[in-house]
Amino acid sequence: MTVSGRPIPATGAAEMLADLPSLTDPALYERGDPYAVWAVLRRECPVSWHQSEEQSGYWAVTTYEPGLQVLTDWRRFTSTKGVIVRPSMDTPYPGAGRMLGMSDPPLHDRLRRPIAALFSSRAIAGLADRTRRTVRELLAAAVAAGECDFVSDVAAQIPLAVAGDLLAIEDDEVDRLARAIASAADNTNDIDGAVAQKAHFDILRHYSRVMARRRQNPGGDVVSALIGAQADGVEITDAEIVVSCDNILGAASETTRHSASVGLLTMLENPDQWQALRDGRVPLRNATEEILRWTAPVTHMLRVAKEDTVLDGVPIRAGDPLAVWIASMNRDESVFERADEFLLHRPPSRYMTAFGGGVHYCLGAGLARLIISTLLEELATLDAEIIVTGTPRRIASPVVGGLATLPVEFRRR
Repeated sequence: MTVSGRPIPATGAAEMLADLPSLTDPALYERGDPYAVWAVLRRECPVSWHQSEEQSGYWAVTTYEPGLQVLTDWRRFTSTKGVIVRPSMDTPYPGAGRMLGMSDPPLHDRLRRPIAALFSSRAIAGLADRTRRTVRELLAAAVAAGECDFVSDVAAQIPLAVAGDLLAIEDDEVDRLARAIASAADNTNDIDGAVAQKAHFDILRHYSRVMARRRQNPGGDVVSALIGAQADGVEITDAEIVVSCDNILGAASETTRHSASVGLLTMLENPDQWQALRDGRVPLRNATEEILRWTAPVTHMLRVAKEDTVLDGVPIRAGDPLAVWIASMNRDESVFERADEFLLHRPPSRYMTAFGGGVHYCLGAGLARLIISTLLEELATLDAEIIVTGTPRRIASPVVGGLATLPVEFRRR
């Protein structure tokens, strides 16, 4: 791996950087400790060039301020070329330039504006009762069974069950689509591979069928809103609606699935924090924000420079890809005090970046916060002890920071 960029301040640092593991090596994430690598990059060269025989070149951005610039300035850094690092950065990303998360204004505005009200604070507040009922039912079933895989049996089920009406998903479709979303997300290293493609095709077929139904009988969901805007003359194609729904569904599900799972595991690994939550000594809002900061379920986001520019003193050429490592931004020592400590009482910070920024700030952020907060409250008052019964398996991906499995046992008090 070639690493370059900012002048190296310390003797021997160049050699040390050259010996770092590749940030795109899935094994680094399967082991669960890319944070040491990001810490070195933050300290020695926050904006650095990475390239190898297996990986096309890209800039890694690992500190908060330059990372925020890239995430928020769509006029300099575009999303239309894809949002993850790929082995060949010249290979077109499926759906890039056509879906909500991979478009810039004006198309981005045309896709986002019709559905924004569905994700407003008022709309999300209206889901509070359903969220609590869903969480209680899933936890009650897990406790009754005595054990479960918390990832697939609880965390993956909640967002689709809560927001099914919003996302145009019937109750009997939740489990099938949850599996498809998990399969797509767990295969981000090979997004062009058969497994990932099949998962996405299942989701696209679902929304193609929904579109046909909603044209006859519109509802209060994202598909109906986009079809309505299309009928009102907004320039949105059917293909853009379908791939954007795939994008929204994955984003709505994955943040919550992984934050909830990694959050529970981290609390169980930090019994003092877990006990503080159970004793009511930690405000739920603080705990929710700290879990989102700590877990950073979207590990990185890619942008491509639209023009020659300078970022944190480093010249960037037009066409250069830049990977903003969000998980590293959320551990930036210059922004977060005691950044490498998991502290549920940490006051909420405007610097936390789990949901991106600017025009691309995640539409589902409010829903994710509602679900995680409700889950934390129900876990804290659960009349059972939770014990990890096996080795949690992390997803071997530089894109999704989460767990593939978390086997737990529930022992009634």
